[in-house]
Amino acid sequence: MRRMRPVLLAFLCPAALAAQTAPAQDWTIVAGLRVGPIAATAVRADLPRLFPTGAVEDDEIELDEGMLQAATLVYKNDPSQALAISWDGKGPQAHPRQIFICHGLRRGACRWQVAGGIRFGTTLAELESLNGGHFTLSGFGFNYGGNVTSWDGGKLARLDCGGRVVLTLDGARTGGRYSVPMTPEEVHAVRGDRPISSSTPAMQKLNPRVVGILFQFAGSESTNCR
Repeated sequence: MRRMRPVLLAFLCPAALAAQTAPAQDWTIVAGLRVGPIAATAVRADLPRLFPTGAVEDDEIELDEGMLQAATLVYKNDPSQALAISWDGKGPQAHPRQIFICHGLRRGACRWQVAGGIRFGTTLAELESLNGGHFTLSGFGFNYGGNVTSWDGGKLARLDCGGRVVLTLDGARTGGRYSVPMTPEEVHAVRGDRPISSSTPAMQKLNPRVVGILFQFAGSESTNCR
């Protein structure tokens, strides 16, 4: 029995190791690693076995100002869990370049969340708490408005390591106006094609929430690993 045990372990360990490293469909976004079961090594042909039958289809998504981009959509008809995947090439060996999380959802609950608890609806104040301090985002009202551009050396800089998890924030609105009463001066203070600190009093008052999550694999954007 003592002689057989090492042989048995040698037979079992590769399978056990594969089980430990296999990606999971757990609705979790792990910065620098994966979106559920989709890792950097995935190719288009992998998706049908990673998701339910009929959940995956090729289509186009609209980017800025009507620009269309080829993409593969997962759960296309349910924005609360939809993914839009763009690829780093056109052949069968192309790998995912970036993934739009809950594509088409602007308000409401999204089933996906970033490991650590960030999700659609997480507030600026909650992000500051997780980050251990203020951060920088682009002003509202312009292309890429509300995108977090820097974590200013805080704990959430890990989201920019090995790729990027880009968060987009916006203030709650009612009838086209911010739900939080804002003076014209305060509205001006949070708008514009410029970087704005989360510590800005008007931004603190508005306390915008996460309304978009974009996962970028390493190589699509520069990384900031520390």
